Amino acid sequence: MFKNVKAENARIFGSDDDSVAIGDSLEALLPEGLEPLSDDFTEVGWLSDNGIGFAPEDSVDKHHGHQGGRVIRTKMTTSETSFTFQALESKLSHVGLAMSIKNSETTVEGDATIHTMGGRKVERRPFVVDTYDEDKHYRWIIPIGEIGERNEFALSNAEITGWEFTVEIIGDFYLVTNDPAMAETGSLGEGDSGSEPGV
Repeated sequence: MFKNVKAENARIFGSDDDSVAIGDSLEALLPEGLEPLSDDFTEVGWLSDNGIGFAPEDSVDKHHGHQGGRVIRTKMTTSETSFTFQALESKLSHVGLAMSIKNSETTVEGDATIHTMGGRKVERRPFVVDTYDEDKHYRWIIPIGEIGERNEFALSNAEITGWEFTVEIIGDFYLVTNDPAMAETGSLGEGDSGSEPGV
């Protein structure tokens, strides 16, 4: 009994070192493993206590047989993944992603004037998400992410102004980890993947 139950494989993230880092352009040097990030990436800083949420979204057509109307095949028609985070620090890089900046000027006194666009554009950047559970390090490497639809932000005395972003992941992305449980052979997810989306 309980021979396949391993509490040590249950993960809770939210360490002091958890971070979301954004590349300055699609030409940013991506990490290959768990090494320190290049200067092409900037961490967003404080994140809200909602953490970082990954959201797979799939649409499947079900094909039924005559006998009993049972489902005998399914077909993936669309499949996409996004992730969401909320930055709690108000700084130029976050306003730029949220509002699309046309130009910014700073006076010698240190006052900044930021010209934001009334209509925003899609921002395409690479992202790296680092999370830790004690000594277990999970790194999600996203070569291309797009920020399209923006979320509202509140200027209030009842809460911290948060800059929330939903990033649509374009193409493949990668998880690199030192967690031994993720290196086991014969794990779930290695079976027949069926047809590709739209095929």
